[in-house]
Amino acid sequence: AVGKSTFLKLLGATFPRWHLVTEPLTQWRKVTAEASKGSTNLLQLMYEEPARWSYTFQTLSCISRLKAMLESPPPPERLPGNPQPVQVFERSVYSDRY
Repeated sequence: AVGKSTFLKLLGATFPRWHLVTEPLTQWRKVTAEASKGSTNLLQLMYEEPARWSYTFQTLSCISRLKAMLESPPPPERLPGNPQPVQVFERSVYSDRY
């Protein structure tokens, strides 16, 4: 809630050829256990009862961000005047250590 998604949208509008990867909020809101037929909003549970759900949510969010990084398409080809292709992730896996 500090404006990461909004900032990413502004970057996307300004630099349309950059590859932007957002956090998978939908996935966090619909977590399904193999034995379960329904889904659970783990993000909401974490906000409602952080002492109980923070570790579980943090583990899921780290794994899902890492998966998004590994599955993201290769960076676009180099652009004229740009030495490297650009990929921007909403949050780094590195930030999970905090």
